[in-house]
Amino acid sequence: MDGYAVPEGGGIRTPRRPDPSSFSLRLAVEGELVDIAALFAPALEPYRGGSDWILDLYLADLLDVGSRFEAAETLVAVQNERIVGSVAFYPDVVLEGWSNLPAGWAGFRALVVDPCARGAGIGRALVERCFERGRELGGPTLGIHTIALLADAVCLYERLGFSRCPEFDLRAADVFHAAGADMTVLAFRYDLGQPRSDARQSIAPRTVTEPGVTT
Repeated sequence: MDGYAVPEGGGIRTPRRPDPSSFSLRLAVEGELVDIAALFAPALEPYRGGSDWILDLYLADLLDVGSRFEAAETLVAVQNERIVGSVAFYPDVVLEGWSNLPAGWAGFRALVVDPCARGAGIGRALVERCFERGRELGGPTLGIHTIALLADAVCLYERLGFSRCPEFDLRAADVFHAAGADMTVLAFRYDLGQPRSDARQSIAPRTVTEPGVTT
């Protein structure tokens, strides 16, 4: 059980695909930050081939897992004893440092799923755990930012009941402090007061790939 599959009769060993039937969510510990950071580059790879400049800037920010660990609740998804997903939940978006969303809103960043573990509902489960934490802390709203390039992410958020709040859109140049970074960073909100059943009823049958990195 070394994590590799060996073809019958021998040959080159290939990595085993994680069993999609089960996973668990918990808080990360400091010793797992390297494992979390290793998820981001592979998760962004499917989106490359166009606006790679924004992905390079985004990846550099995502790899700073330690800063988020100090300011946020870093959650991980564990499957077959491997970290296959993560998200950083902020009780108040002010703690993100750059967000222009209203103080008092909860938020999350750096949602990521290992490409080998997609399709098991890990991304959705991590987002729903953020909903739960926001409600537990009494926040009225959860707000996030993402970019249209991550189209699967936008679809996921809409399916989970997020709505656009363009009055809080940002310029990528302002977020990443990069001259010429001409792209809009889209703002979304989720009303934490809406019943959980309402959010589930708004979800259509799965028609999009579970995203790798979403915000």
